[in-house]
Amino acid sequence: MSILRISCATFMIIALVFVYSYDWVFMSFATISFCFGVLLLRIDNINAVSITTLILAMSLFEFVSFNYLIPLESDTLPMIWLGSIVYGVQFLLFFSTCIVLLLRVRLIKRFFKQVHNIAPTYAEGLIALCLFMTAMLMALMLIENFVRNTIDLGFTSQFFGALTQLTIVYDSYEIIAYTLRASICALLISMLFVVEIDTTKLVEPK
Repeated sequence: MSILRISCATFMIIALVFVYSYDWVFMSFATISFCFGVLLLRIDNINAVSITTLILAMSLFEFVSFNYLIPLESDTLPMIWLGSIVYGVQFLLFFSTCIVLLLRVRLIKRFFKQVHNIAPTYAEGLIALCLFMTAMLMALMLIENFVRNTIDLGFTSQFFGALTQLTIVYDSYEIIAYTLRASICALLISMLFVVEIDTTKLVEPK
């Protein structure tokens, strides 16, 4: 069975579970569990370990931050600032993880020169794409939250009052975010079968 078929089948299963549950805590816990599973079974592969460790660190930071440090609801903090903090932190988290993942090979070769067998993988480019798309989703949520809650800054005209009904991104946020996370989990699981790109099959141009 090809890596593409495995990834697609896994993605469909995880996406259905995530979207059906609509439970952020469950999704975060599931991602962390997948990471530990890959680390346990692929501990001998530096590429799988480095990629999975990065996603695990991101997921743990996300889980701890939004469960114990950053409130998702507040009776005192205006929504324009609360939403800006929540979506802003998520944007920075996903975007920085994406950048580090794209630079993974260079960073490991530079700071861990004793480590060998560092190579690009089938999964990391697609995982980076999912992280980038999630970061863009958070950026759109940040912008929409600011526009929708401009009334909190004291703008009370009819125009700004009408903007409070702006929920274009918000209405589709969950299904997009859950689908992207399911894709990341499926790609992590795919590394149980294939990790490094087989460069021996590349043909030099004449």
